Amino acid sequence: MGGTIRDWLIALLVTAAVAFGIYWFAVRDAPEPDVPAPVTEPAPEPDPSVDLDEPKEPEIPPAPEPTEPEDPPRELPALNESDKEARADIISLSSDGALAKWIVSDEVVRKWVAAVNTATRGELMHKNRPFTNLKGEIAVKDLESRNDGTKVFVLSQENYQRYDQPVRLFAMVDTDTAVKLYQFWYPRLKQAYGELGLKNKNFHAALLAAIDQVLAAPEVEGPIKLVQPTVYYKFEDEKLEKMPGLHKLMIRIGPDNAARVKEKLRELKAALQTLPSQ
Repeated sequence: MGGTIRDWLIALLVTAAVAFGIYWFAVRDAPEPDVPAPVTEPAPEPDPSVDLDEPKEPEIPPAPEPTEPEDPPRELPALNESDKEARADIISLSSDGALAKWIVSDEVVRKWVAAVNTATRGELMHKNRPFTNLKGEIAVKDLESRNDGTKVFVLSQENYQRYDQPVRLFAMVDTDTAVKLYQFWYPRLKQAYGELGLKNKNFHAALLAAIDQVLAAPEVEGPIKLVQPTVYYKFEDEKLEKMPGLHKLMIRIGPDNAARVKEKLRELKAALQTLPSQ
């Protein structure tokens, strides 16, 4: 629209200038009449300061994008006051909050540190665990009876399935989020580890050593045979029975679950090894 009006005005001015020029030359060359010719006022020249185009709207700079106010940095709670936040952070690693049923609510940081320290030797904590125990008893099937009357059992598929949910939740944990939470809580983990009175050691090294213990658990093929000389079952194979408790647990959860746990631990270990020295 602006270009059309501008072109029209220019054409009008040119036409007027041409007509004026023709008229001026005709008057100049004509003989003077007896009656003085009327004086024609020349057309005023356009003011050069006048913009013949449509006035342009002033350019308005775009409004700045609204920014969210940054959250203040989170403060790390004192060790003795950390249970609620530490438990909430662990539970947040499961999108549906399903970890809530597995995480204890008291001495959370200290119990996890103690469990990791025990795992560095390949053993399991039987008291003051940071997680709740599985409900129900170990699931076995009768296999055979020896000549001496000893009954031999085998771990059943139903027993492996008892561990499906906690293993699934562990495998679904987002590694980046877990590592960030680990870094946030590390000062308290280090503090709790120091309370154990261990010299020349740090918790980060202990955590990596505990992961290595799990990864070192052997993969046993075929049915897992058990005997029950007393109240508790034992592995029929003496070599398996003499293994550390953590390795025996990896056998009890079944080969598929053990593979999923190891896969996730390798992923976590790779991320943890990139962290600066703790």
